[in-house]
Amino acid sequence: MPIDAEYARISRDKRGAAEGVETQQGENADAADELGLTIGASYVDNDLSAYAGVERPEYERLLADVAAGKIGTLIIWHANRLHRSTEEVNAFIKLARAHKLRLYSTTKGAFYNLDKASGRKELRDDTSEAEYESEHRGERVAIARKRQARQGVYGGGVRPYGWGVDTGRVRSVCVNPKAPAMERRYEDRPVLDMTRHSPAEAEEISRWADDLLSGVSMNHVLRDLAARKVATVAMSDDRRVRRNGKAAEHGGWNSRTVQQILTHPRTSGHAVYKGEIVLRNAYEPILHEDVRQALITLFGDPARRTSPGNTPKWLGSLIYRCGKCDDGTTMTVRRNKSGTPVYRCRKTGHCCWPAERTDKYVENVIVARLSRDDVAGLIPHEAEVDVAALRDELVVCDNRKRGAAQSYARGGIDEAQLETITAELDHRMTEIRADLNSATSHSPLSAFAMTDDARRTWEELPIGRKREIVRILLTVTLPPLGRGHSFNRDLIQISGTTPAARAA
Repeated sequence: MPIDAEYARISRDKRGAAEGVETQQGENADAADELGLTIGASYVDNDLSAYAGVERPEYERLLADVAAGKIGTLIIWHANRLHRSTEEVNAFIKLARAHKLRLYSTTKGAFYNLDKASGRKELRDDTSEAEYESEHRGERVAIARKRQARQGVYGGGVRPYGWGVDTGRVRSVCVNPKAPAMERRYEDRPVLDMTRHSPAEAEEISRWADDLLSGVSMNHVLRDLAARKVATVAMSDDRRVRRNGKAAEHGGWNSRTVQQILTHPRTSGHAVYKGEIVLRNAYEPILHEDVRQALITLFGDPARRTSPGNTPKWLGSLIYRCGKCDDGTTMTVRRNKSGTPVYRCRKTGHCCWPAERTDKYVENVIVARLSRDDVAGLIPHEAEVDVAALRDELVVCDNRKRGAAQSYARGGIDEAQLETITAELDHRMTEIRADLNSATSHSPLSAFAMTDDARRTWEELPIGRKREIVRILLTVTLPPLGRGHSFNRDLIQISGTTPAARAA
């Protein structure tokens, strides 16, 4: 025997307005009494929007029960509580008619006669009006947000990482908005000035930029963030993370998030609306524009390795060379039969060197070299080039490649001409990227020119920077140890990779 049921929904209940779930249920109960019906099942989606495309679990359960023939009458407060999409309501009408469902609206005070065209039109019209109101409200909000952005005013939303300084003022926020009105709790939270950047977070962003422009890989940056337990915005602000309307655990930092923060115009002080700069230099920058553009160039370089893989955690993994092969083959760290980490040739597994003692010896060699007074001579000077002009030329070359492809498609040039044009442009673009890299890259050795304690400076560096310094300064070759030797530093062959390093 089909039962009588109700459906209630609210997307927000910050003000306790008339369309609140409790209010809807109260009026639905009154309507059921007047009709002589007994509500046997309630379907409630609280704090979920019908218009934003978020999954509504109770609505989906309702549809399943209707399809199973369990429900004879459905009471709703208003059509806009059930749907705010004309596409969705058409599917509902088809289902309701197939299973003889009666639909009653308490605000309308009548049933929708879904068996007649006029009744179906009435439900569609009420839903369409709700859809229009939502879209119109969205347009008004969008205009207001764009106007705020043009004025350099923060328009709300999730706090961008790197921004927000406590103003000393507080605002009252409900911490359990889904609870009944009498059970809701409120707490004071600080009001932030979003035109200023958080010193600690801004320092983190600058650190990422320096590391990446010094040649440190993104994997090492992420590993360093995890090791230092740097909190994301969601973690530091104790914000709930939701995906498709469902609560989800935060996965911590990832390369996409770091890239987005580093290349976002706001990081250089520009106000943005929907990804477009609407006001330049609206705020004090965290990264200067040239640095941000250098990072955009770095991330956009097709030669840059972006595929996932294991992140080396040893100083010389994939850097130290095998002395027996003597052909550039590098070494990786594996454990021997006794469980000790050792460097072994990647190709055949020979030349086993204890990893910890080998790395310690190489570290001592590097620190000794970086402790000398002439350490500044190891640091390359930035190339004097017109960075803006190079970036513009890169865009022009890319546009010319697309133009050549279009000309070939129209028959304006033949395949041989297309290949010639493409090859020349690719060669020039490679040269431009090399010039940009030399002009914008930072040397991981820079910190040693400003310190009187090379050992302490070295120990404070993350592993990614240390590995880049090894690549810059030294060529380390590990020959076979020979029988009876577990470690012999005299056999380690170390030479400088640059004239200044070789002079050591």
